[in-house]
Amino acid sequence: MELTFEKFDFSKNLSMQRELFIDCFPETAGSAIQSDKHYLWKFHSFPGDIPSWEYSALIESEMVGYYAAIPYRYNIGDRMTKVGMVCDVMTSTKYRGKGIFTKMGGYSTRDLSNFVPFTIGYPIRKEVIPGHLKIGWKIAFPLPLFIKFFKTDSLLKTKKLGFLSVFINPFLSVYNYLRHSKVSKEYLSCIYDSIDEISGYQNFALSWGKTIRNSLYKDIDFARWRYGAPDRYYKFLTISADNELIAFVSYRKILREGVPSFGILDYMVLPGYEDSHGLIMKILGDEASKDNVECLLCMMSNHSAKTYKLYNNGFLKSPFVFQLIIKKFSDQFSDDELYSEKNWHLMWVDSDDL
Repeated sequence: MELTFEKFDFSKNLSMQRELFIDCFPETAGSAIQSDKHYLWKFHSFPGDIPSWEYSALIESEMVGYYAAIPYRYNIGDRMTKVGMVCDVMTSTKYRGKGIFTKMGGYSTRDLSNFVPFTIGYPIRKEVIPGHLKIGWKIAFPLPLFIKFFKTDSLLKTKKLGFLSVFINPFLSVYNYLRHSKVSKEYLSCIYDSIDEISGYQNFALSWGKTIRNSLYKDIDFARWRYGAPDRYYKFLTISADNELIAFVSYRKILREGVPSFGILDYMVLPGYEDSHGLIMKILGDEASKDNVECLLCMMSNHSAKTYKLYNNGFLKSPFVFQLIIKKFSDQFSDDELYSEKNWHLMWVDSDDL
């Protein structure tokens, strides 16, 4: 068995990559993520001089592995840099346990070291962590999945305990009513279907980025790309004060574990407007009620959860935990800069998820 690695050529081998994706991620069956259109959006339409880096592992002519990264831009302290956001790492189910994952990661990240000072990833499956650690990745800090329930009908039904929802739902209504932080200022809220409808988004996003030591550069070009995935539909909630945006939330209706949910991709609030969190949660709750949504989901660090008052507004920490992992290729940025939880405000928008 001769294992070889090469740069992935989608013009020749896209069909093999798609077959491998279906093999490795069977839970995506029937979804738009499996389509060629989604692949081309994700890896060949990113707004930058390099849309992505892609690598493949082969045994003879069979594609048995794939590794990719997208060049997200971050402000790290006062320096902007490209960062390799690693995603869609996969190994054929026929060849697992043979070291392909680790060897492919070593080959790919050696090449990536020519382009970026570090790579970043967000694994949730514990079984892939050892393979990353073997080639120099480090776990920076956890990113728990936080959940705010409005109803428990679908969740309890999947566990054959649906009859309990008539007792739990009234308790949740009272709990959520009480768990809203107070709003002391006058705000204007709007909900949009397109990022291009939001006047002032870019100025707001860049101003917000300056308040976070390490922040994703979320200009309008990035936002159009990030929310432009084929067959996906996003909503955008904005909060304004004195005709200026002070908060922004992007979210999408999803089905997780059989539960209709709003997945929150991004959640930005300018310092000094912390009392808007209660209003944001009330509006999302109202929208959830209209759309038969039973909970809110968001990925966020423990530090950010406290800053953004998730606990005060009825969120619970779930047992599901993503990990922020980083692989450094140089000393351009110190460990203190990159591995400190308080320097970041990471959410699903920083990844490729949702």
